[in-house]
Amino acid sequence: MPLQDSKNYANFGARAVALAIDFVLLAATQIFLFFILADWLFNEVLHLEPLAILVLCSSYLVVFPLSFIFLHMFYFILFHALSGQTIGKMIMGIRVVTNDNKQVSPAVAFLRWTGYILSFLPLASGFLWSAVDKDHCAWHDRLAQTRVVSAEMT
Repeated sequence: MPLQDSKNYANFGARAVALAIDFVLLAATQIFLFFILADWLFNEVLHLEPLAILVLCSSYLVVFPLSFIFLHMFYFILFHALSGQTIGKMIMGIRVVTNDNKQVSPAVAFLRWTGYILSFLPLASGFLWSAVDKDHCAWHDRLAQTRVVSAEMT
């Protein structure tokens, strides 16, 4: 089914603010986890040999970036699959739906999150695309066949 009237679509500004809110919340969570893990690591280091300290610190450099990726993945997939709204989207009064105006499934939410990576890589141009797209769709929307609409319209 074709996309509905474009006046129902969330505009670029609402989408950008919602994403900024989500990123601030995720950054705060990540910083909190960083300090918990750093505190634990520091306490462990006090009792270890130098080689063990090197191994532990090196593993921290791998674990922390991976936790960043998984935290973002979990957040966006869970919220989009459960309600179509992240906390940022709730605040902005917008929601993700499929092109036929149905709830997003976990598989579609995963595909959409994967599309976030594609949208972000070339200087975030996939996100910026929603500012010029006639349907206000970003690349990840096109990939997952979703759209962002006013929450009141669903």
